[in-house]
Amino acid sequence: MRRWSLSSPLPTTSLDEDKIQSQRICLRQCKLLVTVCVAIIAVVFGTIYIVQQERFFNAEHRYRKDNLYVHDQDFLYNTYIQDISDILTKLSTTNPLDEKSLRYIRTKTMLVLKRLKTERKKDILLFLYETNLIKDYRLNLREADFNQIELTCPSQFRDLYLPGIICSNAIFINCHFISAHFDQANLVNARFINSTLQNASFIETNLDRGHFIRSIILYNDFSGASLVQANFLQAQLVQGNNFTYADLYHANITNDQLEGKNFIVIEHDFRYARFPNGSFVLPNLSENLIINGNAEIDCFGSKPAMWTPIHQNMNLSTDVIENATSWGNCSFIMTNPSRVYQIIDLHIYKLLIDKNSALMSFNAFANCEQSYFELTFHRMDTIVHQAKIYSKATNNSILTKNTTMHQYGEVNYRVPIYTRRITIYFGVKTVDNQQLCYFDNITLTIS
Repeated sequence: MRRWSLSSPLPTTSLDEDKIQSQRICLRQCKLLVTVCVAIIAVVFGTIYIVQQERFFNAEHRYRKDNLYVHDQDFLYNTYIQDISDILTKLSTTNPLDEKSLRYIRTKTMLVLKRLKTERKKDILLFLYETNLIKDYRLNLREADFNQIELTCPSQFRDLYLPGIICSNAIFINCHFISAHFDQANLVNARFINSTLQNASFIETNLDRGHFIRSIILYNDFSGASLVQANFLQAQLVQGNNFTYADLYHANITNDQLEGKNFIVIEHDFRYARFPNGSFVLPNLSENLIINGNAEIDCFGSKPAMWTPIHQNMNLSTDVIENATSWGNCSFIMTNPSRVYQIIDLHIYKLLIDKNSALMSFNAFANCEQSYFELTFHRMDTIVHQAKIYSKATNNSILTKNTTMHQYGEVNYRVPIYTRRITIYFGVKTVDNQQLCYFDNITLTIS
């Protein structure tokens, strides 16, 4: 019989081989794509998981941190209140707070305020007032940080005592500051809403960009205060305030408010102040700032008023002198080398001085060639930053019955900026035997 056998394989062509090769490549690419997709999905889900875990951890951390912060705030506040209350409960009518206790309370308060949030600072302020610490006891809280507090007042803050505090961006609502003291405080950008400021003291307080909204501003002392860009337009009443040497530059204020008009007129005091338009109010340009510059006070006294010798062995006396001027009847006399002085406070001119607009005129008369006058200019920190010496007389002279008096000084000398006081000296270096050195009509004016 004939055995059956498999037929020989069919011959393959190059086209079939290319097709098989393409299928193999496609399969490998599919496997690679699947692998990459699986890896990407794993990475994405891993990243999402890690991010979610991190968010959860951060949220948990913030929650714990916030709880810890709140707990810390409560602990600080409660401990402070308890500590101060314990001190106050030990007081009696015969044993009031002494200086040591007040210093302790100040230190404790200053430290706590640095760590408490704004809401708690407000509570501290109310506590201090209700316990009379910033009213009757006048606790010193200068430099205390009450920034950004928002205070709705429960009652009148009569006789509140907070000079020198730092309280910028504060909001006071329904507060009645009657006879309150905010001298030299920092109240920049403070807002007074539905409030009353009456007979209060804001001496040299910084109220720049302050807003007075539906508020009464009556009989307050703003002398030396800075009210640059302050806004009074919405104030209900602005009358009878002391704005002596205050700075109202670019303040928003109506003409009626400037004039103190309402149903009646109660004028303000604007002497030496700067108006919103930049002009200054100088009431008396001829005012002599030297007291007893003509020797008329206590003319026959052994020690002329207002002049102090720099050494005990130096002397200054007065004597009657006849002249053809309106100086008066007396002149200063020195009989031996001497030097005396007088200090002149220029704080009321500080705005004019610091704008480099203050002009000084100094004038004096003396008869001895050895006579001299000296002016030293002091900053706020008392450091001398300039000096002028007048030891040579001008060509002007005045003939008196006793002698011929020669003029010393100059006019329109620009006062150095930041000057806060001038010390004026006069004297004689040497004196000939039997010679009397006369001094008279010593004047200094600022314009």
